[in-house]
Amino acid sequence: MPTSKQQTLRRAATIVVFTLAGVAMMAWLYSDFDFRSLLEVVCHRDHALWMAAALLFGIVANVLRSVRWQMLLGSAGVEVRLKHAIELVFISYLINSVTPRLGELTRCLLLRRGNAAVASRALGTVVVEKLADVCCLLFVVVAAVTVRWSDTTALLGRMTGGLGQRLPGYAVALIIVGVACLLLAVSIPLRRRLHSFFSNLWRGMSAISRLKSPLRFVLLCAGIWLSNFLQLFLLVPCFESLSFVGWREALQVFAMASVGMLLPTPGGAGPWHYAIIETLTRIHNVGREVARGFALVTHGLRTLLVMLLGLVAYATFYGGMFLRARRYLKYKHQRNHT
Repeated sequence: MPTSKQQTLRRAATIVVFTLAGVAMMAWLYSDFDFRSLLEVVCHRDHALWMAAALLFGIVANVLRSVRWQMLLGSAGVEVRLKHAIELVFISYLINSVTPRLGELTRCLLLRRGNAAVASRALGTVVVEKLADVCCLLFVVVAAVTVRWSDTTALLGRMTGGLGQRLPGYAVALIIVGVACLLLAVSIPLRRRLHSFFSNLWRGMSAISRLKSPLRFVLLCAGIWLSNFLQLFLLVPCFESLSFVGWREALQVFAMASVGMLLPTPGGAGPWHYAIIETLTRIHNVGREVARGFALVTHGLRTLLVMLLGLVAYATFYGGMFLRARRYLKYKHQRNHT
């Protein structure tokens, strides 16, 4: 069994490796990019409304995530105000934009400082959140493949020398499932870890059944992912070369970018851009400069919003703690003098 120090070093090494990987991908993708053309897109007056709308739906997505987390915490017996939940969710995403996967842990530890029992229950709700998001991601990918089936088979054909187009639909599905199972087997090689994985999966699924309103939980998940999709789709009109992109094409781009976000680089930098660039250039024959610009604008606005909301949340969270502590000391001082 690895010691606590070994686990900490392993996590730190993982963070460093994926951070360097994200930086290397960004340097590779944008080494010869003309950023002046991007400034023309961002600073264009007609694009301001579209970017504002995208930012608005980004805020909506994060607020809905906070409402969903508050709901899960309630089912776990942890009562928290919505304002407090919003602050902690915003802070967690700010931390994730710098240090991958650390935001969720920080969120749970800040919920009830010093209360290990509450923190562990909060971590359980985060597991349920992640499970729900994985299910939503699978739904988005299946929907994107379904509405753009010909593009998917054509891409497989180019990648396999025409084999993808000769295979029937069920064979393609079996290949995808087989690859997923192989990745799972590689990532969880030990029997003990496999048992732990399925045990946690079952606990997460059963926790959803204990919610007061499972339908409300499902609607919140749908609202979160719809808002995330609109955050990308509303930026399409900012690029004239993407005028042909409708909701079906945008859904395909969004699905591939969301899959890329599974790699734990800071804020998804690198994999997000690569997925969008490859989808637009290989499937839709978009110029590489336009594809790189679109990937950079969509990710840049998301990151900027996360940072702004996170900094505001930090100020209100710790400012509120300071005011409560000050009121308590004042009350204690008055009591001692009466």
